[in-house]
Amino acid sequence: MSEVWTKQLYSVTAPPGRFGELTDDEYFDFVKLLNVWQAKKARNAKRMQYYDGKMPLKDLGISIPPILQKIDISVGWPAKAVNALASRSVFDGFVAGAGDPEALNLALIDNDFGTLYAQTVRDELIHSCAFFTVTHGGDGEPDALISAYSAERASALWDGRKKRVKCGMVVTEIGGAVGDPIEFVMFTNDSVIRIMYSLGVWNMVRETHTMGRPLIEPMVFKRSNDRPFGRSRINRAVMSITDDAVRFRFLMEIASEFYVAPQRYILGATDDLFADNSMWEAYIGNLLAISRDENGDIPTVGQFPQMTMQPLVDYMRQLAASFAGETNIPVSYLGVIHDNPASAEAMHAANEELIIEAQELNSSNGAALRNIGLMVTAILEETPINELTTEQRNILPKFRNPEQPSVVSSSDAIVKQVSAIPWIAETRVALEKLGYSEEEIVRMTTDKRRVQANAVLDKLEAATAKTEPPPMPQTEDHNNAEPEGV
Repeated sequence: MSEVWTKQLYSVTAPPGRFGELTDDEYFDFVKLLNVWQAKKARNAKRMQYYDGKMPLKDLGISIPPILQKIDISVGWPAKAVNALASRSVFDGFVAGAGDPEALNLALIDNDFGTLYAQTVRDELIHSCAFFTVTHGGDGEPDALISAYSAERASALWDGRKKRVKCGMVVTEIGGAVGDPIEFVMFTNDSVIRIMYSLGVWNMVRETHTMGRPLIEPMVFKRSNDRPFGRSRINRAVMSITDDAVRFRFLMEIASEFYVAPQRYILGATDDLFADNSMWEAYIGNLLAISRDENGDIPTVGQFPQMTMQPLVDYMRQLAASFAGETNIPVSYLGVIHDNPASAEAMHAANEELIIEAQELNSSNGAALRNIGLMVTAILEETPINELTTEQRNILPKFRNPEQPSVVSSSDAIVKQVSAIPWIAETRVALEKLGYSEEEIVRMTTDKRRVQANAVLDKLEAATAKTEPPPMPQTEDHNNAEPEGV
């Protein structure tokens, strides 16, 4: 624990509605945070139901008898809308103007931040926001510990003047028979306050810091001035269309039963016809023997016109088109297959709106990720954020191309650019445009430096060999030589 952080432990019995050792401002903010979390809890749980495909059937009370409402029907369109956008937002580390911030990127690797971001961006799209926290790591943890929480486990208050959160709270543990929270962590401008309930006693651990801001950062989807914590991708229109799709999937299940078993009728039959067999057994029997009725007339057997499933299929296509228009995803993502295969240009046009939305998402999340990077750097350097150097603050997050181009198209594009501007081939940007991951780029540049170093050593050895004087020729010793002819 550095001098930037100090820790104090209090063990107090909380008065009704009040934790001891919290200042008045901290207490009032904590109550607001708790109220916000509880007020949004039901709505967040409902959106999670839609994402998991567990939405209940909303019957209009017209055509579905109660006995048939036990059929389990699920529609995965909300999950498809979230995943299609989230998969196009891939964080690929930080870059800096004065070289790569190696210490920061190594800290992200220690926290498995790539996986953490992929999980958190889905929570952001489901609930409209998600939260990252950065704290000083303990024993066996990274020096800067990064954690993530969905809106089901966190809340925050917004400071419109400073354009950041005023304070935040996360629920780190749920317990009891009714699932009440028994552990909170509150983040303020100068403290990280951990509040734990055990055996009727609230224990509180306060860690103070000099970072100058709460060590919690939200990632927000479609933020606006009136809604600083954004809007969910599973909005009311998405839920309404999904409800219609569930209901008509249910009707299609019922209609399919009548489709495979068309309705028939028998005029003039007596009850003796079904004395030994049920009506269903008589219906599916290979041979139906019908005798004359009591008047000697032959019963008339007929079949009602066969129903068609096409109107229901057409309506489901219409619902899929409405859902695709609301979420900017291609209708083919929803299982609606076109009669003719789409061309490459048509596929790009179908994905264009989704790509634009992914670019906006990356831009919004990039600002949050930069703040996270500054907090991590400040903890690693053991200095307040406002005292970081200009080079340390000059960091930007890097994302993969949301268009997700193929290797062939990327290679063709970069070759054309290099032919026009040759020095681009010597930059990391060229490798990034070719689709290489950060890990692959690091390995490639490391191998390149090693090969270049070996080449330099070979040249030095060759130059040294040329400058050395040639060896002296060996001469015969005439004094010791025996005279000839003796």
